[in-house]
Amino acid sequence: QIYLNLRHAVVTMYQTEGPRAFYRGLTPTLIAIFPYAGLQFFFYNILQQFSKWAIPAEAKSGAGVRNLVCGSCAGVVSKSLTYPLDLVKKRLQVGGFEHARAAFGQVRTYGGFLDCVRQMMREEGPGGFFKGLSPSLLKAAFSSGLIFFWYELFCSLLCTMKSPESTKSKEG
Repeated sequence: QIYLNLRHAVVTMYQTEGPRAFYRGLTPTLIAIFPYAGLQFFFYNILQQFSKWAIPAEAKSGAGVRNLVCGSCAGVVSKSLTYPLDLVKKRLQVGGFEHARAAFGQVRTYGGFLDCVRQMMREEGPGGFFKGLSPSLLKAAFSSGLIFFWYELFCSLLCTMKSPESTKSKEG
């Protein structure tokens, strides 16, 4: 352990590395977040349309499962396509912990986004950009599936509450 608690970590990082320490990985995060979110919604809509075409006589009760599955698949596909940027972000963020990571083998230091990409390509090849993809896909499948499930559920609840039939039944 390097830090005693969160406060000690923040103070130590600020004193030893300055305010820039808190922004490591910001560039790949900003570059990756827009394509990731856009691809997630794009694939979710495509998968929703495909599922409605493939299973046209689906009952209303199966919509939640469909949303969960389509959301999970959309999350997996979009994470697979944007994972290299996510990995670069993580590698930049763990910079500064060289002393703590020395026991784990080779310690790499990067001079920024492009330096990280160059070193990864030179030392690890194209496959290096996908190290650790499996756990990340598992996380993406669960989180995206649940996000789209709850999003659709709350949208349908709000539409039901807003519809004219629901206000008439409350009045009468």
